[in-house]
Amino acid sequence: MASQSLYRKYRPQRFEELVGQEHVTTALRNAVREGRVGHAYLFSGPRGTGKTTTARILAKALNCLDLGADGEPCTVCENCVAIAAGSFNDLVEMDAASNNGVDAIRDLVERVSLGIGATSKMKVYLIDEVHMLSNAASNALLKTLEEPPGHVVFVLATTNPEKVLPTIRSRTQHFELTLLSIDQITGLLASLLEREGVEFEPEALVPLARAAAGSARDAESLLDQALAHATGALTAAGVESVLGGSPFDTRMAILDAIAGEDVAGALSGLAVLLESGHDARRIAEDLLRSLRDAFLLSAARGQVHVDAPEDERARLSSIGDVLGNAVLVRALETLGQAVVDMRGTDAADPRLVLEIALVRLARRDTGGTLQVLADRVERLEQRLANDPVASAESASTPAAKPAPKPAPKAPGKKPALGAYKQAPKATPADDDAPPEPPVMKAAPLVEPAVAPAPAPAGDVVFDLDDVIVAWNAVLEAIPRSLRSAIQEAQPLSVDGNVITFGVSRTQIDNVKPRFQKEAHAIREKFIEQLGSPPKFKFAVHSWTGSPDGGRPRAPRSGPTLEAVPNDPDSPDPGPEPPPPDDQVIDLVALHDMVDPDELVDAPTATGPAVDSISRLEDAFGATVVEELPRT
Repeated sequence: MASQSLYRKYRPQRFEELVGQEHVTTALRNAVREGRVGHAYLFSGPRGTGKTTTARILAKALNCLDLGADGEPCTVCENCVAIAAGSFNDLVEMDAASNNGVDAIRDLVERVSLGIGATSKMKVYLIDEVHMLSNAASNALLKTLEEPPGHVVFVLATTNPEKVLPTIRSRTQHFELTLLSIDQITGLLASLLEREGVEFEPEALVPLARAAAGSARDAESLLDQALAHATGALTAAGVESVLGGSPFDTRMAILDAIAGEDVAGALSGLAVLLESGHDARRIAEDLLRSLRDAFLLSAARGQVHVDAPEDERARLSSIGDVLGNAVLVRALETLGQAVVDMRGTDAADPRLVLEIALVRLARRDTGGTLQVLADRVERLEQRLANDPVASAESASTPAAKPAPKPAPKAPGKKPALGAYKQAPKATPADDDAPPEPPVMKAAPLVEPAVAPAPAPAGDVVFDLDDVIVAWNAVLEAIPRSLRSAIQEAQPLSVDGNVITFGVSRTQIDNVKPRFQKEAHAIREKFIEQLGSPPKFKFAVHSWTGSPDGGRPRAPRSGPTLEAVPNDPDSPDPGPEPPPPDDQVIDLVALHDMVDPDELVDAPTATGPAVDSISRLEDAFGATVVEELPRT
């Protein structure tokens, strides 16, 4: 004869024996004691939390022949014993999962008005998994559920209350049963083992409680399995072997390798688990659970309880502090997606999916550019948080003085633009002859890079991490059109107050002209963040993530200031050579050399200044009109 399972053998028989559902049992016990029992109840909650057991205890309390003053059934009278044995005629249980048609409900409704037994006080109808009823069956039950006979009480149980018709929910008193905590489950299992007379290690109950995920019935079933495997006392090692989870120390070795960006160490730790017979899916789930615990310990700073032994919590907290919140969130997302991918039917080799996920976590540069920058910002914030002395020194450093304005230009002289060179004027033969207009020749915007000179005294020296944070703030502050045009540029290094921006070879010709055009706005935003005006330097840099070192984008059309038209008679010079690997442009100096308010034509020797529109009209015999926006 098969032995009786623990969850059936030790099913609670009184309200006080239910674990973790005091909010429900207290209300029901008071209703029974004071005679205020409702005509219909709805019990909802996850599996194994005691919905059916609570309904049976309620039926026992309503029909107990020797009800206690506290509303508890006596459990020894004729009716209590019959209900516990499942032979009480006035407790009708129906499984709606297998009897969900309208005919089954009609038959139930027809029998509701029948009388009760000689020793019975109430007839209780228990409909389990009520959300499985069809719409027709639910509507057939509705009227009787609203106004049942005085001797009838309906108890509905479900794991999905949102699927129950709102009209049914509105006619019941709804009680939600909750999952049990780790401490509650370990206490329950310990009491069962004591009643069974089995010796056990307290540490052996924690893995069982954690694997049960809050379900009392699941915990008792796992305990049955562990007792069948044990030959003597219940030990933690025996429970670990039964559950088949990966060892904590090996998991922590993998996480330590991820924190140290050691790809080989992470893969070798995974190989040890796989060679030991552990399933890749289970390893991923265990790693995900450990990362989740580390995240809670790091982010919540002790405000959220983590169910783990003290030594494990200490190691998980240390890993969380080393990785930081940004990396932990990225790791949780990556491993969570890996678990989903390994469960899919398209996953040919779950081990490969997990190995790729670990490599992505151990190699931070495998993420996108923004992800890499986010990791660097996280490490910067962590360093400042762990070094209060450095933070205090940086806070006490006096703010840098703004850069002095350039000396005022001599009146009557037109300032020279850095991108243009003015050709020397020939001395006219006749002093009365009007001077020829200056000839402007396009010159390259940038000059070959030279070694940056050391920052003179008084110049502010920026830190790369501060510049990265400031650059993200600048991008958020500028208009969207400008941000989309220059966001390919990313800070590479800082020398004094000169910031080197890296741009891919395919994008530098697009980013640099727009950067130059909006230099004043970008510079002002940098001053708001850094407190001092920076200088900028561009360098061709290959970013990780695409074959050509940058995100592909269609090149901008139209000539730029760097393009010098070729002479028609000269031979075709061929394709333009690639830009040098280090191109420098000092946008601050360029901005300071030209004041837009001073860009006016100089007066001629024979009369007032001739504006550009008049020259065009005289040269081409045309009339220049203003282009108005379309309405």
